[in-house]
Amino acid sequence: MGLLDFLFGNSKEKERQEELERQRIAAEARKAQQRKEEQERQARIKKEQAARARMMTIEPFVFKSNCHQRYEGAYPKMGLQECLRTVSVVKNTNGCSGYQLQPGDGYIIKIFNDDAGKPNMADKPMRVVRKTDTSVELRGYKVNALTPFGWQEIDLADYGLLVHYENGKICKCVLHMYDRNTFIEYRTQSNDPLKSVSSNNGTSECEEYAKLAREAAANGNTSSAQQYGLKALNSIIANPSQLKCIANVDSLALALGKMMEGDHFRDNDSIKRAVGLTYYMLCKAIAQTNKQHDPYLFVYRFSVIWEYNQVFYHLFAHSEGTSYNPNPYDIFGQSSTAVYDHHMQGMQMGDMLQEPRIARLDPALGNIFNQMYAQYRTTPSEQIISLGNKYHKQVYDYLCRKVDSLDFDF
Repeated sequence: MGLLDFLFGNSKEKERQEELERQRIAAEARKAQQRKEEQERQARIKKEQAARARMMTIEPFVFKSNCHQRYEGAYPKMGLQECLRTVSVVKNTNGCSGYQLQPGDGYIIKIFNDDAGKPNMADKPMRVVRKTDTSVELRGYKVNALTPFGWQEIDLADYGLLVHYENGKICKCVLHMYDRNTFIEYRTQSNDPLKSVSSNNGTSECEEYAKLAREAAANGNTSSAQQYGLKALNSIIANPSQLKCIANVDSLALALGKMMEGDHFRDNDSIKRAVGLTYYMLCKAIAQTNKQHDPYLFVYRFSVIWEYNQVFYHLFAHSEGTSYNPNPYDIFGQSSTAVYDHHMQGMQMGDMLQEPRIARLDPALGNIFNQMYAQYRTTPSEQIISLGNKYHKQVYDYLCRKVDSLDFDF
């Protein structure tokens, strides 16, 4: 081998070694990058898991209720019960007597009858299934329970608890018994005397009451908010001309919507007036263009249609210039009911599709929507919204004609 060959060979070997070194360094860099990316991925997973864990947690609490209302099939039964009950949500730290539970899994729901000095129902283990800024939904699950026949698996998914908040304060707890289509609302009723108002500075009396209702709701005082809303309604009925000069439509609509969450009416005529005027004001507020709508306008409109569907049968019939026959044995009445049910479902689904915040603000209404929407999933959303708005307009136009003539016989 000559000198040149030797030198040239050494040069090639050097280049080969340098290339191997570059490859080694590059491989180490790739491994370091992969380690970094994996660490970042694990950190993201932990962060997401922590966020999910926070979402699935609730601060344990004790809620003292001085009145409750039972609903069966969305209709109030037996009237408002003014008695003491305690609703508590306790973290499951050591399980619960009568159940085989994993410590730390979910919560124990307790409802105590303060008047009788004993539990109102057996303790129910539940987990958080949904959480928003204004509500938390808990639901039972399958557990092993001690029965007269020994330990057996039972499914507590038929039980649920919805906890509602206003301004960070619990305003009501709703115990659901889904298999019976029944729920009980546990509330607090304020004993503070209500203020009296009068029209001033060009503001009508009903608007002054609506303002007080909104202030009470903002302070978490549901009872006073509903009572002031009722005063606003009674003021309108006593002096209908006020409706011709309402300055803050949203405020009055929201006050009446809040009022309809309670159970304040006993006879059909009062219910029809309240439903008609509330729905009219909510539609009037929603119809205002070029503004950001308060989502509760849609929440209350959805809710009033759902809870008072019997009234809407009559409103639809009257808007068509006919009368509704509730006789279940009348073939024409049955046909009308089926048609009007379809109309109302379109109205509710249309509102939910346009304003999905409804489900986040009130998970119970979200569940109702999901049940209805399952039947119409193949129908384009645009078509549902269009039909829903059409039926809203039909009833609203009828109510406008009645209100313009100051006639509240809906």
